[in-house]
Amino acid sequence: MKIIFGTTSDRKISDLQNVINELGLDYTVIGLNNLKGWQGEIEEYGNTIEENSQIKADAIREFCEANSINLPIITDDAGLFVEVLGDEPGVKTSRYADDERTANPYLPDYQCVYKLLDKIRYEYNRSATYKCCVTCILPNEEPFQIKKSSEGYIAFRPIGKMKKPYFYSVFILENTNKPFSELNEEELKETYRYKAMRETLKELNYRLENTKSPCLTLKRNKERII
Repeated sequence: MKIIFGTTSDRKISDLQNVINELGLDYTVIGLNNLKGWQGEIEEYGNTIEENSQIKADAIREFCEANSINLPIITDDAGLFVEVLGDEPGVKTSRYADDERTANPYLPDYQCVYKLLDKIRYEYNRSATYKCCVTCILPNEEPFQIKKSSEGYIAFRPIGKMKKPYFYSVFILENTNKPFSELNEEELKETYRYKAMRETLKELNYRLENTKSPCLTLKRNKERII
């Protein structure tokens, strides 16, 4: 059966598919780029990652209902929350330095990292948390959310090569000396996003097997083609 994942990121789609395969589930992930008729982007105007995850899920559900698509929907939102900054960048993690880069287009894509490091340059408390909220909707059912987090602290300088997600180069996972950017595959599986996705998929599978969702018909009698 197919699952709609509210993203256009190939990396995120691959991550979710890997978790599905790890759990031995027979699901295939479809990103928004492969959802026939889908156009545009979803405006994330929420004040929390929970709100933003729900906003994305609701927008996709509205599209699916209008196009008679009866498939599960999964969306997520995540952010880096730095204690001494009152939980900045938080919901603005992915666009933390957008204003600066608009004013000066010569600034690098990873200007967000330098902005953060500059703000806490003289701070002793560098505690931070990465949080993820996953929203899942089955047709004709109320959505449910799963939230997970990883504790750590912000390094004094970037470690290793700067690549997306850029803050991974400065977030040191608790009880390790490694930034997220240098965690191996097995270590990553025990971090916030993977944990949230894993628990969401387990709950989704349980509900599909124990409810009368329209998805059950698709699961048992071959799925419709999008």
